[in-house]
Amino acid sequence: MEHGKLKRTLKTSDLVIFGLVFMIPLAPAGMYGVYLAPSGGMVALCYLIGMVAMFFTGMSYRVMSQKFPTAGSVYVYVQKGVSPSLGFLTGWAILLDYFLMPATVVIIGSVYGNALIPWIPAWIWILLFISFSTVINVLGVDLMSKCSWILFALQIVVIVAFIGCIIRLLFNGTIHFNMISFYNPEQFDLSSILKATGIVILSYLGYDAISTLAEETINPEKSVGKAIILSILIIGLIFIATTFFAGMAYPNYQDLNPDTAFTDVVTFVGGTWLNILTTITLIVSFGIATTQASQVAVARVLFAMGRDGVLPKQLAYVSEKTQSPVVATVLVGIIITPISLFCSLDFITSIVSFGALLGFILLNIAVISRFLLKNNEPISLGKKIINYGICPIIGLAVTVWIFINLDTNAHLIGAIWLLVGFLYLAVVTKFFNNPVPQLELN
Repeated sequence: MEHGKLKRTLKTSDLVIFGLVFMIPLAPAGMYGVYLAPSGGMVALCYLIGMVAMFFTGMSYRVMSQKFPTAGSVYVYVQKGVSPSLGFLTGWAILLDYFLMPATVVIIGSVYGNALIPWIPAWIWILLFISFSTVINVLGVDLMSKCSWILFALQIVVIVAFIGCIIRLLFNGTIHFNMISFYNPEQFDLSSILKATGIVILSYLGYDAISTLAEETINPEKSVGKAIILSILIIGLIFIATTFFAGMAYPNYQDLNPDTAFTDVVTFVGGTWLNILTTITLIVSFGIATTQASQVAVARVLFAMGRDGVLPKQLAYVSEKTQSPVVATVLVGIIITPISLFCSLDFITSIVSFGALLGFILLNIAVISRFLLKNNEPISLGKKIINYGICPIIGLAVTVWIFINLDTNAHLIGAIWLLVGFLYLAVVTKFFNNPVPQLELN
């Protein structure tokens, strides 16, 4: 199989929408009840802190995407910033996250689908979602991008309708303005807020996937980094606005069922019609939109690693007709199907963040290593300290803190996954007697 080239058609706006769809604007609807108790009802405050914290790692992605605009994302960044061996293990780690993410959203989408139409079992929803996403992604990134725009717009319509209903209730006096979701003096405790932020901040994972589309982007040196920062800020504002108005509409969060908290608030402010619209949107958001986006991301990392020769080179095959990595895309669909069908959602969600957070940690280290300690390019001392020192150090501190507090399952499964990757690398390099294959950049 020959290694073709990916098609450069995406603009900055396409990348931003891709990142937003990956992070799911309606994500608070699924997890709002889980966040309420730990945060003391101050979910919007936790999202605000999380947005600021993730901004610093986003800046590290911006730095690396300008220097290394390739589909390999953090795999290439760490490879070039620290060492090829660590780069491979970083890519291997991120694959765990990228394989589990589509399985996670497919399962959640199937749960909502089965709840709406009980006579269609969850396993049929799973197969439909994966099949549809695989076909769309095989047909090319252009079609995937158009679908992302449509599905993003649908989520925004629901959010605007939700907020609009709350504003209507404010004007007619049914509910009263309050800032409970930002500051609740009866419940405020800084330690609890920081712990809750450690949970809420996981909603921001996914913006990194934008960097996997670098080789399909027009002017990636500028567009990728810009899109990453914009997606973090925009999704943060969406999360904050949604949870702020939800908290305003129903300040007595203790009365809500954690499993159905957001949909209960939706029904309270908008009635059954808004609840049904929200449920339908959640089905397509999780089952189709984010499944497509996450499948695209992992396929591009597989493509890059196959092209380098650290994984089978067949993964780097690009269709001449659709200019998409067909083998890698289909393989992702095949792998996530049994994971989605036979693994429980609780198990997957307990480990899904391991790879992404480890990748963030090593990315920030790579920026410090490559540009703060070794860089000789002409740049002002102040800019160097901020971009290559302060930002990655803060990003590193935040991600290490979250990583340490992951579920025990995440550390155990993640360690086993890394061990398998290390053994595979040992075989590929004949027990490290040969150099690790890597991408040669002109």
